[in-house]
Amino acid sequence: MAVFSVSTHPEGRYVVSSDGVKIWADATGDPSKPPVVFIHGLSCTALVFDDLFSNPELTENLYMIRYELRGHGRSDHVDGIEAYDSKKYADDHMEVLKSFGLNKAFIFGWSLGATIVVDVVEAYGTEPIAGVILCGGPVITKDLHDTYIHPWMAANVEPLFKTDGRQLPKSAIEFVDSCVKDPSTIPFQKKAAWAGGFLMQSPTIRMHTWQRYQPVKRWEKEIQNVPAILIQGLDDTHAEGRGCIECAKKYYGDTLEVVALENVGHAPFFESADVCNREMLQFVLKHADKAR
Repeated sequence: MAVFSVSTHPEGRYVVSSDGVKIWADATGDPSKPPVVFIHGLSCTALVFDDLFSNPELTENLYMIRYELRGHGRSDHVDGIEAYDSKKYADDHMEVLKSFGLNKAFIFGWSLGATIVVDVVEAYGTEPIAGVILCGGPVITKDLHDTYIHPWMAANVEPLFKTDGRQLPKSAIEFVDSCVKDPSTIPFQKKAAWAGGFLMQSPTIRMHTWQRYQPVKRWEKEIQNVPAILIQGLDDTHAEGRGCIECAKKYYGDTLEVVALENVGHAPFFESADVCNREMLQFVLKHADKAR
């Protein structure tokens, strides 16, 4: 098993998963408050959540954990599609919880990060999940995503997996720009960090992450027992906003809370941070008893 690791000494910690893969994780906030685990999207890193993790209102009221998915950022980049099956993603999540002294937590899943909810339920049931915050074109399941993928994203997926060195930088910038309605609002430092996360990942591992098989039968039966909120931009070019909302309602049930945001793209936590943070915090505090 070939493994590529980033040779840095990052803040945070490394958590060893069930197959020996090292997962980078970090936490801030008050450990006595409700725990929320933030999971990034495809070809991104936990840096996308820097603004949330430095927000005083959030850190005073929550225990905030983030980690980088296998094959992303500072976590191990493992060759071979067998390293990217559902159970391994679930084990990564559970080992991160255990590392921070937790048995269960809320999950904030942005984009492809939302698939981890399915992986955890399939392997461990709903007990480890206090509630779900779906944000920004969440991939509700790998197969369901195809039913509401935005035409722009469907037409522009293929270049993400090209190995041409001349194409990769262009793909990275186009991918980052597509995460928001107005790319000019992304400061250069943030754009460089987000694009860097894309370029750190090989196209092969990006393909493994995108195309992996995901079982869903247990998730379909049990997920309606879990409190959930969807925070969705209606100008998202990765997922059709209204289609995503309808799909989420079908599977998460009538108790799903929905916040639909006009003039917001794929990254509500960045583009509409005040609203996203407020809605997330209200939701978590309302269901805080579920985390005990």
